[in-house]
Amino acid sequence: MSGFLALEVNDVRFIGIWGMGGVGKTTLAKLVFQRLSHHFEVTKFLFNVGEVSAKHSTLVDLQKQLVSPILKEKTQVWDEQQGTVYIRKCLFNKKVLLIIDNVDHYNQLEILVGNKSWFGDGSRIIVTTRDERLLIEHDIELSFKVEGLNDHRALELFSQNAFKKDQPKDEFLQLSKCFVDYARGLPLALKILGRSLYKRDLNAWNSALDKLKTIPIPTIFDSLKLSYDVLDDMQKSIFLDVAHFYKGIEKGQAIGILESCGLCGCIGIDVLIEKSLIIIEGFDIVGMHDLVHEMAREIVRQECREDPGRRSRLCNQNDVFGVFKSNTVSK
Repeated sequence: MSGFLALEVNDVRFIGIWGMGGVGKTTLAKLVFQRLSHHFEVTKFLFNVGEVSAKHSTLVDLQKQLVSPILKEKTQVWDEQQGTVYIRKCLFNKKVLLIIDNVDHYNQLEILVGNKSWFGDGSRIIVTTRDERLLIEHDIELSFKVEGLNDHRALELFSQNAFKKDQPKDEFLQLSKCFVDYARGLPLALKILGRSLYKRDLNAWNSALDKLKTIPIPTIFDSLKLSYDVLDDMQKSIFLDVAHFYKGIEKGQAIGILESCGLCGCIGIDVLIEKSLIIIEGFDIVGMHDLVHEMAREIVRQECREDPGRRSRLCNQNDVFGVFKSNTVSK
């Protein structure tokens, strides 16, 4: 990441930070902001741009935040077009550190940060997103994918939340490793699990672990599902098919099966990769984070919890057997 920033170089740089939900993109951006702000004339961290845009259907308030450090008087910005004029006028000759957090649509970048000519020499514009495609479309060539934590660091983060120290208590060590294994290096899951177990006894820990095998944690599910919700209908169908049937097979084979079913498998798989919902592992094998996989299966379970025969897909052996035995597949 420090190589991308290159503070000694007096150019304007756009830098992307991308990865799946909950992996720590915003945390990394905060760290950069805290450590480097003193090098810049103007600094601003715009949190959760996608959510703000969806809630207010406009980015005017965020545009006002960008220019407020320069304009001492109350900024009169009435629409987004006027806001872009103000941003260019106020910042074109300033050395700026700007974080645009959690972008989920191309127009958010167009309206808030435009292009390099909007900012003075030495500026650094950092964009966090779940969707690599947004960075590509905005010609952000310097991008950094945030990966999950390794086992050692994951256990440390879990322990900091479950015990308020870096390592678990001896009697909780094995159970702690089970929860860390479940989280698969995802910081969001490690924090939520750790906090939920703080000051609970061993019986409660065992009960919580059993519960995880049948019911996903709502906060984690909801966070990951945001990436699913922005897909179109065909992309959603491809994602659920991959999660239920094609995880672990060769990419070309998966595409061939999808396209034989009338789905646009090639572009569909590419979109899912860009949105951090699937990964391509060694030997071109289709993979998926375990919690994303669990999220996909829960989406289908929610179609009809009581009657598996009314769901769009079945992969649990007991559900399949029960449906065939009762002959209750919906038509």
